[in-house]
Amino acid sequence: MFGVGNIFNRPVFRRRLWCVGLLLIAALTLVYQGLAQDSTGREIAKPATKKPAEKPDKKPVRQPAKKPAESRSTPKKNAPATKLTITAPPGTLIEIDGSVKGFTGVDGNLTVLGIVPGDRKLAATAEGYELWNGSFLMGTASTRFEVPLRRKPEPGKIALTINEPDAVVIVDDHETIRPAPGQPYVLTGLSTGTHQVVATKPKFREWRGSVSVEPGKTAPVKIELKPLIDPEMMLVEEGVFEQGSNTGDRDQRPKHQVFVHAFEISRSEITNRLYKQFVDAAGHPPPQGTGYGWYANVYPAGHDDLPVVFVSWDDAVAFCRWLSQETGHKYRLPTEAEWEKAVSTEKTSDRFSSIGSVWEWCSDWYDADYYKLRDRINPQGPLIGKKVRMMGFEGATKVLRGGGFGRGQVLFRARERNHYFPNKSRFDIGFRVVREVPREASK
Repeated sequence: MFGVGNIFNRPVFRRRLWCVGLLLIAALTLVYQGLAQDSTGREIAKPATKKPAEKPDKKPVRQPAKKPAESRSTPKKNAPATKLTITAPPGTLIEIDGSVKGFTGVDGNLTVLGIVPGDRKLAATAEGYELWNGSFLMGTASTRFEVPLRRKPEPGKIALTINEPDAVVIVDDHETIRPAPGQPYVLTGLSTGTHQVVATKPKFREWRGSVSVEPGKTAPVKIELKPLIDPEMMLVEEGVFEQGSNTGDRDQRPKHQVFVHAFEISRSEITNRLYKQFVDAAGHPPPQGTGYGWYANVYPAGHDDLPVVFVSWDDAVAFCRWLSQETGHKYRLPTEAEWEKAVSTEKTSDRFSSIGSVWEWCSDWYDADYYKLRDRINPQGPLIGKKVRMMGFEGATKVLRGGGFGRGQVLFRARERNHYFPNKSRFDIGFRVVREVPREASK
């Protein structure tokens, strides 16, 4: 066997090892050159080493003035926002300068921010309170304003009673009710003050009245409707007619012309039905006579539309006065000339009802010789009647016209004159009425 040291000492081995070393050096050289060439085999130029740029000579340059740098410290705060606290009853709606801001809370306060300082307009609305409109001064910081609201007055009531069914009642021109007769009808929620009440029913007079309502109280209103009591009237136009008769009794002579202004006269005598309203309303004694009379204020059954009798001239005048007060028209007894003209005029004579059934009172005093005076324009009769003795009585008398039962034809009785004592009554005496016509309306 050969030792290691012997191998390295041999000459052949040493030559071979030297050749390997040369080959290795050549390979490394080629590798280095390949890295320094491009794909064509050319040598890649080495980049030039950059020299540091030379600094140009410094010349003074005028720079624009710089703005002062803003401070990086905490920015300044804006002015504090205004704060308005409004105090009012809970639930109050608040408007400021026409803009709704909200409602006050349960504590009665509403806070509003950012209101511009100065005079501001405020409106406040709350249930149970009167509307408030006004102004307040808004400060530059915090402001508190208490709205001076006033409570609405407590509403009142009206208790209506009426005597007629099917009537319409209107309160203050807008509330319409139909209360049952005899039963209170209560209207609630009425404001304090005076209220107007109107009640109507066909063929009844309109009722008007006012009632004062106080807070929390009930005001009674009693409505009594009354039937229309204006009799059916006929217009007698003004003009001239011939009064009296040259062929009649002595007190009808002489026949003469008379001018009478326009008037209205009732188509029939006053009836028991209408006269009863006068008796009930005015407390006037009812008619009483021998073998005839009313029981208390009740006339005989079935006599509703018959002429009332057993009435004196004084009773008839009292009725006319009452009728005028009730209706607002001026009623009176006809003059003797008016009565005769109404019967003698063609336009009215055929509509003249009940003529001849009873004698009818006229306003004139009686004088058998009065026609001889020939009073021409609206004759009113003598100033005082002549005394006469008749039927056991003595004194001045009033004119009766028309003729009683069984007195003959109407045209004959139209001129006939009669008379009786004004404070006496008879079974065959009644009356009809005249309603005066304004001169302007008669033209």
